[in-house]
Amino acid sequence: MTRELKSVQYLSILLRWKRFIIINTIIAAIISVGVSLVLPNWYKATTSLLTPKQPDLLSGIGGASSVLKGISGLGKLGGFGQKSGSYNYFAILKSRSTLESVVQKFDLVTVYDVKDRSLELTIKELSDNVRFEDGEDDDIIIEVLDKDPDRAAAMANYFVEVLNDVNTRIGTQEARINREFLENRLAEAYKLLYDSEEKLRQYQEKSGLIITPEQTSGLDAVATLYAMKVKKEIEASILERSVTGENAQLQQTRLELDELEKKVATIPQTGIASIRLYRDVAIQQKIVEFLVPVYEQARIEEQKDVPVLLILDKAVRPEKKTKPQRALIVLLVTSLVFFISIGMTFMMTVIMKTTPDDAEGVSRSLVLMIRRITGAYRMNRHGEM
Repeated sequence: MTRELKSVQYLSILLRWKRFIIINTIIAAIISVGVSLVLPNWYKATTSLLTPKQPDLLSGIGGASSVLKGISGLGKLGGFGQKSGSYNYFAILKSRSTLESVVQKFDLVTVYDVKDRSLELTIKELSDNVRFEDGEDDDIIIEVLDKDPDRAAAMANYFVEVLNDVNTRIGTQEARINREFLENRLAEAYKLLYDSEEKLRQYQEKSGLIITPEQTSGLDAVATLYAMKVKKEIEASILERSVTGENAQLQQTRLELDELEKKVATIPQTGIASIRLYRDVAIQQKIVEFLVPVYEQARIEEQKDVPVLLILDKAVRPEKKTKPQRALIVLLVTSLVFFISIGMTFMMTVIMKTTPDDAEGVSRSLVLMIRRITGAYRMNRHGEM
């Protein structure tokens, strides 16, 4: 019975203030319609790309790890479950140099009408209007928002162009660095081989001794062990320039290198002088045999064109706007004002029914509450000091 009475009272209040509620709601609807019509249309252009499969420089060497895979590119990138690699396509797209290039290409300082023609503010606004995503099929999705549909498509396609340019430059640079590293290591190996051969020749001429096959049995295994150690050192050096220290492949390579170094340390360094000299020659020969094909492959990779990104869907002129969603704006604003108006009717009803004595009591209660809150805040500040 009490609930029914209250419901009747509430309904009575709403009917009494229905004109106020209706007028406010209509005004809000009219204003929201006007504002939504003034808002400019924004269009979204989208392009999707596939990252190229990368060559493996050491894949042709027996037992070699996949070290240089991904040097010129990656699979999945940028915090979206990315695979290990030397650099990140998303990092390139979000870099200041890329964004600044887009700003200059399309004169976005003027397009965005940025205050004081600030380049920093223009780059920030451009960052808010673009989105780079990692697709479900390992593709890269570039989305660009702009008020001009033609410019939106052109900007999305230009991001691809800039990404390809940077990818080519970085890939060529890294290929050259790897080739130079292997070239220096091979030159060092040739020199050590020559020195070892000279020492062995001089010893044999001086002593007149000739090393027989029976004396050198087992040295091939020792030489192979040293060559494996050099191979792991090269792999670790390339990985250290290509990935972070937390990379699983780099950590595994370091562990394998540690194990090889322990095995090498157990090889006796003493023995007949002629055998030791022959062993040094055999070791350097094995190292050269390993380095020559790797170096030749590095030279080939340096001369090859870096694989470009494969465009699945080129950005085209969007036909429909993405925002603003005018119907949603009008609905939300109108609904909000409608419920606020209802709340105001109950509040005004309570205020109008309050007597002067009641109003004075309410005022005193509010003042007392404010004083208590202020006092508690001051005590808290005093305790912190």
